Amino acid sequence: MLQKTIQAVKDAEHKAETILKQADEKVISLKEQANQDSKALKEEEAKKAREHAAEVLEAAKVKAESEMKIFDSETEKEIAKLKQMAAGKENKAIEMVISNLY
Repeated sequence: MLQKTIQAVKDAEHKAETILKQADEKVISLKEQANQDSKALKEEEAKKAREHAAEVLEAAKVKAESEMKIFDSETEKEIAKLKQMAAGKENKAIEMVISNLY
């Protein structure tokens, strides 16, 4: 009877050791999987951030180009007005010089 009890205790201890060993292996496996998942998630989020940054940059470039075209158009109109004013004043200046010569 005592021998059966001792054997039952030994069997229980062996079973407990086996369960603890399996639990340790599972913990290691879960940690490795969590690290892999974390790395994959980090890479995915970094990729999304780069893509978003590229989209924002492209939108800013398009907007800047559009505003530059508007500015260029307005500048050309202003230059044309100034040339027209200068041409009109040039004729008056020539007339004044000629009239002062005589």
